[in-house]
Amino acid sequence: MSDEAQLSPHLDGLPILRSEEDMEAIQKRMSSLVGEVARESATLENHLRQLMICLLDSKYAAVVAAGLGASELIDMCTALVKINREVTDTQRAECRANLATLKPLFAKRNQLVHGQWLPEHVLETEPLPDRALALVSKRRMAPTHVDISFEEAEELAYDLNRAGSEIFAWICRSLLTQLRAEQVTDAFP
Repeated sequence: MSDEAQLSPHLDGLPILRSEEDMEAIQKRMSSLVGEVARESATLENHLRQLMICLLDSKYAAVVAAGLGASELIDMCTALVKINREVTDTQRAECRANLATLKPLFAKRNQLVHGQWLPEHVLETEPLPDRALALVSKRRMAPTHVDISFEEAEELAYDLNRAGSEIFAWICRSLLTQLRAEQVTDAFP
C-alpha cells in the first residue's frame, strides 16, 4: 500500500478536514484583525499618555507618563482631570465620560491580543468560520474561552480608533497650550 493511501483520512475513518490553504486564510484573517486591534490600541494608549502629559502641565510630565500601562493612564488621567483648574466643568465632564468608556475596550483588546486563537482545523463539511475562540489566561485564574467574531474584532478596532480620536480632539480643544509645551526627555548628564 502506498504512503498516500495510508494517510488518506477516508480510509482510516478519520474525518476529512478543510485544506491547509483554507485554514491558513482563516489564520491570516485572525492575525490581521489582531494586528489591527493592537495597532489601534497602541495609538489610543499614546493619546492617553499625551493627555496625562497635558493634564500634568509640567516639563517633566513625559518622564512621569513614560512606561505607564493603559489602565494606569486611564486612572491617572481621570484623577488629574478631576482636579485640573484649567479645564471647565463641561470639558471635565466630557473628558471623564470619554475615559469611562476605555477600560472595557482595553479588556476586549487584551482578550483578542493575548488569546490563543482557534480553530486550527475545520471539517470539510463545515463552513469556514467567521469567528474564533480565544483561550485566555489571566493571572491566578483558569483559562477561559472567549468567542469573538471577526465582525466584533473589526468593531473593536474601529472603537479604539474612535476613542483615541476623541481623546486627542479633546486635548486639542481644551489643552492646546499644554500640548505644545516643551518636555524634558533627555537623561540628566
